[in-house]
Amino acid sequence: MTTFSNPLLFSQHFKIDPKNLADAGLIDPFLTVDTQLFVDPILLGKSEHRLIREDGYRSFCAHFQRVIRLLAMCKREGDPAWKAAQQQMSLREAPANGLGYGTSDRPGNSRPNELRDVILRTAKEIVELGTQDPEMISLMGFFEENVGPDTISDLTSRVIQPQLARLTNEFCDPLGIPLKVSDATPDIALPHYTNAGGKERALVLVPSDIVRELPVARSWDDIEAAIDANALIRQRVNALLASIAQPTVADRKEALRSAAMQSKDVFEAFIAAVKESATYYDPNIDALGYYRIKEILQGDLNLFRSDQKYDVSKGVNEIKKVVLDTIERFAHHIEKGNLWEALWIGDKPKKERAAQLIYFAMSDCFCEANDIDISPEANMGGGPIDFKYSKGYHARVLVEMKRSMGQVVHGYNRQLEIYKNASGTDHGFFVILDYGGLGNKLENIQQTRRERLARGEPASEIVVIDASKKASASKRE
Repeated sequence: MTTFSNPLLFSQHFKIDPKNLADAGLIDPFLTVDTQLFVDPILLGKSEHRLIREDGYRSFCAHFQRVIRLLAMCKREGDPAWKAAQQQMSLREAPANGLGYGTSDRPGNSRPNELRDVILRTAKEIVELGTQDPEMISLMGFFEENVGPDTISDLTSRVIQPQLARLTNEFCDPLGIPLKVSDATPDIALPHYTNAGGKERALVLVPSDIVRELPVARSWDDIEAAIDANALIRQRVNALLASIAQPTVADRKEALRSAAMQSKDVFEAFIAAVKESATYYDPNIDALGYYRIKEILQGDLNLFRSDQKYDVSKGVNEIKKVVLDTIERFAHHIEKGNLWEALWIGDKPKKERAAQLIYFAMSDCFCEANDIDISPEANMGGGPIDFKYSKGYHARVLVEMKRSMGQVVHGYNRQLEIYKNASGTDHGFFVILDYGGLGNKLENIQQTRRERLARGEPASEIVVIDASKKASASKRE
């Protein structure tokens, strides 16, 4: 489980205006956790940064063309050409770009050699179709269940590391950000960050127009969007899935794999469709709320000051008071202000993670502004986020947040209880973001709460926040 507390942005650590990064088209990364975005190689050639669009894209193509040539020469696994291709396909995590799953406080991890060989086998099949487009590498996540976009991102980032390092150096040097060379970057001086454990890491910045949202592995939405542009592949996928009542993501990936690999022409049409539809993570839409939470963290802490006094050394009830106040402040800005706008894309609610991250940022600022000696800790893995507030070993309070159209009953009856048991606490808040469609779910969990209390058992508190679309605050006055 990857946890996130005390968020620290690059701009905060090096005391620069975040607008400088935005104007330069660079991501302002967290230094204490990875941002769940990934570098998409298909976007390299579209970047506004000439260094990436030209040099970076050429480096990427040249690198994977070497892999493709070796696979074309390969007669069997284990022969010299295969071994040479293996050496070219390093899956060691790209250091210090602040993207992907998990915390950036750990060094790059080597992924299993089996995963590397899975990618090579699929690439070999594609080469045997007659296709030699190096951007085939970007499609491996569509075809192989265990190849996630973070793997492709790291592959790409390692190949274009010299360009990312140069871009970082050229941005930082005029601003007076301290730079130095190290073992990680012996040729180009880069900024470095030393974490709480005393480990120093070199940092590289990434252009905002070459990254996309890092999808949760269970999602099929991105794959459907990619095949919609090609009727032949769509029809073939539907035909292959017709006999399966409830196809899993693995079933769908296998169907897509079979459909796209019918022939060289079909596969190249699929690559073309993906290239055409690929777009970067749009800060105006901000589907995951990353830009919104950065605005909150960079904002005026005076907005979060409270007249209340908190002494969390008194125990769990005082912590619960803090947590409830953070939830109520979050609810106020959604129900009475314009924060609800950050939870919608047009007429569609954003993913659960967007609201969860915005709540995390607001609660962290609240604790800092009021000098409260606890910091919210978020589980930042690939799935749902849960929050823990703790003081010492025993005084712990959890917060679980669900959308009204999601698994509200399961979340309250089972999921939050599992988290509480794992954390060794009886205290929790279950927050429902009501976008509509709540139905009888609320009554169901309220009944569960009443029954637990009647038996003398601990029962998590329930809070409902109206997250529906509203008129602007000025029009409601």
